[in-house]
Amino acid sequence: MSELPHYNVRQTASHAKSIGITQRATPLRFPWVGDLRVRFSDFQVNEIGKDGVVVHLRKIGLNGQNKPVADAAPVKETDTPKEQQDSTNEGDSNEVKDEPQEQEIVEIPAEDVTALTNLAGEKFAQELVDLFRDGQAAPLERKKPVVSEPMDDKFKRGEIHQEIRRIFNYRIETSTGDAGAIVASFAAPTRRGKRGRGGRNRNRNKQEDQPIGEYLHFTLFKDNRDTMDAVNQIARILKVKPQVINYAGTKDRRASTVQRCSVRYTRDRSLAGINGKLWGITTGDYEYKTDPIHLGQLLGNEFAITIKNCQILGEDSAKPVPEQADLMHANVQSALDHMTEHGWINYFGHQRFGTHQIGTHEVGKLILGDNYEGAINAILAYDEEIAQKAETEGIPNEPAKRDEYNRHLACMLFRTEKDVEKAIEIMPRRFAAEVCVLRHLNRQGKQSRRDFVGALIHITRGLRSMYLHACQSHVWNHAASRRWELHGEKVIKGDLVIVETEATPQVSGQDQDGDDIINPVNPVEDDDDIPLQARPLTEEEAASGKYTVYDIVLPTPGYDVIYPDNEIGEFYKDFMGREENGSLDPHKMRRMRREFSLPGRYRKLMNRFLAKPSVEFKTYSDDEEQMHPTDLDLIKADRKTGTHASNNKRSREDGDDARPSKVAKVEGENEASNQTSQEEGAAASAKVEETETTNAQESMEVDKPLKIAAIVKFQLGRSAYATVTLRELMGDPPESNAS
Repeated sequence: MSELPHYNVRQTASHAKSIGITQRATPLRFPWVGDLRVRFSDFQVNEIGKDGVVVHLRKIGLNGQNKPVADAAPVKETDTPKEQQDSTNEGDSNEVKDEPQEQEIVEIPAEDVTALTNLAGEKFAQELVDLFRDGQAAPLERKKPVVSEPMDDKFKRGEIHQEIRRIFNYRIETSTGDAGAIVASFAAPTRRGKRGRGGRNRNRNKQEDQPIGEYLHFTLFKDNRDTMDAVNQIARILKVKPQVINYAGTKDRRASTVQRCSVRYTRDRSLAGINGKLWGITTGDYEYKTDPIHLGQLLGNEFAITIKNCQILGEDSAKPVPEQADLMHANVQSALDHMTEHGWINYFGHQRFGTHQIGTHEVGKLILGDNYEGAINAILAYDEEIAQKAETEGIPNEPAKRDEYNRHLACMLFRTEKDVEKAIEIMPRRFAAEVCVLRHLNRQGKQSRRDFVGALIHITRGLRSMYLHACQSHVWNHAASRRWELHGEKVIKGDLVIVETEATPQVSGQDQDGDDIINPVNPVEDDDDIPLQARPLTEEEAASGKYTVYDIVLPTPGYDVIYPDNEIGEFYKDFMGREENGSLDPHKMRRMRREFSLPGRYRKLMNRFLAKPSVEFKTYSDDEEQMHPTDLDLIKADRKTGTHASNNKRSREDGDDARPSKVAKVEGENEASNQTSQEEGAAASAKVEETETTNAQESMEVDKPLKIAAIVKFQLGRSAYATVTLRELMGDPPESNAS
């Protein structure tokens, strides 16, 4: 889920209140507003590994070169996934026929043959099986394609394409031919190299091209693409399944992000070959290792966020722009210092609750309240005005609007039963939950339209969990606000702390379903986490001074947690029991269906930076101006000056400003924070920014008004939210405080 287009407290204060974000822990002389993500590169995210090292893109491609290499030939071993195929590369004379694994015949399970027969017909299914068997027996011989009967049902064709890819492990390629017929051909490995080369040279090249480790780790830089999309595109080029590409967590689409990934049985030159082929995706810094990267294998993220069009709210707003910038800097720096020392409330952010009219937490509330029909209707909720406009005036051409209009129209056509088939056809595939629901409810025509439970179960587990966890987060936010409102930083009897015998680091006590940017751990992994245990403090312990507000945790509702032994525990019962909140009982979170049962988790009441933050205010005139360089910008700047290779060498050997740095400890009393990671690449960055600023000033028109931009840099642990941090830093408008 993406964040709101612009973070502006005038626009988001009312929404914040509705999701329980009402309290602040940081004093601020005056609130201020600004626009976030005017450019996607205004929001930069760099992953922080478990070792505390900030991930940066250092080198592109092989030896720092960005020259496309068009091949993708993984090593063939006994446990190598069958879907990984060879492709051509000029000058490489490896031949697949030298590899005995290609000669082994893989038989298709009977149940898959039956499924394919039911879907595509007995004749076509048998022809596919024969094609697959013959192709394995003689992989280098060209096989005649097989063609299905013509079919008009576009949705059915899509299902057949997907099933063929799944059943035959991408060894059979399909396309749509005349009259809607499906054309299938065996994906034979390409004979590599030029004819006439000597065998000794061929064997030498073959040995050199093999991976030297099972897993190839690499740095992924992406711009305005979500992680799953990037992975799918890389897998498509490499001709592997997306599942063989691993990452520690997803990063938001509407940003420039850097993270480490791993792919199995792939050569570095194959991966380097995708550079220049995929828009918004760049890879580099290749390294072979024996283990893959796993979900959750990160400490957090480092952010460099540019907020443009900043304005003071209140009487100081009439001051000249340069004076406003100075006022804001003093104001914000003071707030950052306070946040560094005292922290802030660890709310779940806006993106946790979705961007549609009906929030994801509302859907989760309906599911937990056994109102399955209501939950389905909420998932398929639509704006009647937009749907009618899409039906009568057509779909806009702008990509940003096209999917939204199609979604509203599809939901309307389905729920009113005007044209169910068209609804399924036009529903954009990126709305995965809606697609799953529509297909399931129409699998047997009207007979299946009332199978609401089945439709919910048909949604992928990750998406289904998102609704339930959003409901938990909604309750947690309100409980945290109430706790701060009543007691602030004071520790009281009945507050919960993590049991001291637990050896798990405190950061692991945070919920594993945080923001897509900051805590990218998939909800699917929740059940694999070892749950922490908590206990309430006695009155003597609360008064002893041994515990601080940073030790306090609050539970997300579930059957495997306890609640505070004080009025906050009673708040859970009262709040969740209200009719508008589903009339739920926090002590009864098990359901007849395991899919809808929630164990709950403990989450720290307060959050803190991992390292010392910084802020800088600049004046500018053009919103398209790049105020802070990305890793890719720095590499390009180095190439222009010819310093790329030397900088990369120094970053590993001499430890200059480009060296990765470690973050400060998560817990501890004002330990010295390592600022190197916040200033990483400072020398190159300053050079780029100085050049851009000079050019901008020289070309600035006299009648173009000056604006103010803030560049905020900070590090957060996983399961923390950058938008919550910005809200604490920017404040609430006066009108929201009065409400």
